[in-house]
Amino acid sequence: MKTKILIFLTTLTLLSCTTNAQKNDKKGVKSTLTSYINAGDTNNVIQLNPQLHPNFRVALYDDKKNAVSILDKATYVSFIESKKFGGYKRKASFENFQFIEKNMATVKVTLTSPGKPTLKNFYSLVKIKNKWLIIQDYVMLIP
Repeated sequence: MKTKILIFLTTLTLLSCTTNAQKNDKKGVKSTLTSYINAGDTNNVIQLNPQLHPNFRVALYDDKKNAVSILDKATYVSFIESKKFGGYKRKASFENFQFIEKNMATVKVTLTSPGKPTLKNFYSLVKIKNKWLIIQDYVMLIP
């Protein structure tokens, strides 16, 4: 009887630790993505750069061309800085968080702004030295 109670309490403790860790990681991931999105909305590369992994890339699916364009980090940052991308406020709807072990995550986010195309984004993040960084932004424009 005591053994069953001990096993139950141990299991309950482990589950609560995992749940709390994921909640904290979800906050960290959401914070990184929010900073990234806001930096694009305001064309602020100083705010943008710390959110990006050195090997960051954007994969943009173009439904009209049935093709994917890949932008490396330097190109993407230059597009934000030159205002070729961004510069308008968007509303972010965080729809799905998936954690792969404790150092990787994917998040589906829909970005909307009146008069602009809707963006469906699938972000990939990696946790390095206890900080979440965006390594990929896979985006599709919905006219």
